[in-house]
Amino acid sequence: MVKNLTEKKKFSFKLTDTIILLLALIVMVIFFGIGNKSFLSYDNISTMLKNMVITGILALGLTPLMIARGLDISFGASISFTGVLMAIIYGYGVPLPVTLVIGVLAATLIGFINGVLIEFFDLLPIILTLGTMSIFTAIAYVMSGAHSLSMLTDPLYYFATKTFLKVPIPLFLLIVFIIIFWFILTYTKVGRIIYIIGANPKVANLSGIKVRNVRIYLYTFMGAVAGFASIVMVSITGVGNPLAGGKMSLPVLSAVVLGGISLAGGAGSVWGTLIGVLIVTVIFNGLSVLNVPSYFIQMFQGIALILIVSLYEIRNTRAARR
Repeated sequence: MVKNLTEKKKFSFKLTDTIILLLALIVMVIFFGIGNKSFLSYDNISTMLKNMVITGILALGLTPLMIARGLDISFGASISFTGVLMAIIYGYGVPLPVTLVIGVLAATLIGFINGVLIEFFDLLPIILTLGTMSIFTAIAYVMSGAHSLSMLTDPLYYFATKTFLKVPIPLFLLIVFIIIFWFILTYTKVGRIIYIIGANPKVANLSGIKVRNVRIYLYTFMGAVAGFASIVMVSITGVGNPLAGGKMSLPVLSAVVLGGISLAGGAGSVWGTLIGVLIVTVIFNGLSVLNVPSYFIQMFQGIALILIVSLYEIRNTRAARR
């Protein structure tokens, strides 16, 4: 039977995770805007977006790694160590560009070490990176004498404080990272390989993909991303601080998991991660504007992370049963 060509197609709308997160973000913005008018002021939004850059960069670096069933929680210690290292090197009169390159290379090396140890010795990522986090945090303390080391420079100060078209300059760096990661995961062979590994590493190996090598590259790349995040941190604070990255793990992991990346790997997107970063940033800034104590904010973030992971796992289990 030939269908009538003039028959109208039925409109179907699928409520995806990304749309749900976007709606949740809008509701939060409205809620905090009503709670305190200063929340939607230009100064607060500008500050919020600038502070979001570091979390956003780290979350983007963690996205392909977690899609491929990897995990790194040592990036906070890498930021602290790299910041202190750059401050010391710059204090000896090394030119700023060379100092920044050395900082990124040092963080990249930490990521490479994580990848090699995890993949060649079959170590649990969370255990190994927890160990390296402790090691490099301690090294940062020893190197700095448990004090912040000044690294005030005109170029970094300009980068951290100036705006272009009323948009904070650090935000443009985040936009560049978003475009790069989105393009890689969406349109390149590397992106397809990352998703294949996350879906089933054994099948990926049998199909000729060198899973171990790919994951080592991803850990190394995550290290480099942490190096860039450390540069942003130093430019905003003006110091190399051994405590700088100590509290980064929770918001970054919360943003990535909230964005829809399963701990089992194989799923997730740059846009989901970006919305997750925005939600975490809005929650922290909104509660701060409402004068909620910082320890309650941290507690709320922990509770939210537990609930989010639980809900995703329940949903995935039900989907698998169907």
